[in-house]
Amino acid sequence: MACQAPALPAIVDAASVIPEIAIRLADEGVPLRAIARAIKESSDVLRDRLRAAQAAGRLLDLPRDDWPPGFPRDQRALQLSRLVVENRDAVLLAVQQIFHMTPTEVGLLLVLLQHASLFKDRIDNMMPAKTVDVHICRIRKRLLPYGIEITTLWGNGYRLPLAGRRKTMDMIMQQVEAA
Repeated sequence: MACQAPALPAIVDAASVIPEIAIRLADEGVPLRAIARAIKESSDVLRDRLRAAQAAGRLLDLPRDDWPPGFPRDQRALQLSRLVVENRDAVLLAVQQIFHMTPTEVGLLLVLLQHASLFKDRIDNMMPAKTVDVHICRIRKRLLPYGIEITTLWGNGYRLPLAGRRKTMDMIMQQVEAA
């Protein structure tokens, strides 16, 4: 007698899979808002679904609302990079609204956020070094009221320290999420 493979279910409905994934992530301790961002659903709707899952006994506790303060936000750089690819216009608009920068300045700031250092030889093909200097000077003025500093790597380029990167990314992500 030959073995038969188990029958595969019919086409799976994505709407039914997403809540199941959300419940598993919540059970693993992933915060509610992080799950909502990942599955592209309103956090209020997700909260209601998770409460229903909890009432049905499929989830012990609701997860915390969001990541705790001081959580390593290096993943924010990845999230911001994905967001720039998926919805570049929303990110550019958010940065312009927060910091009142030109599109060129926004582009340089995004490079600093994604790479931590901006080396002049890396961007020589984009614009002359003196032009970069002028734009960085303007960016510094825009970031100063928020306590964010860009440091100079003498003769090489510029650097946005980790604390400034995190703060800037958080501000941008909050603006994009609020829009």
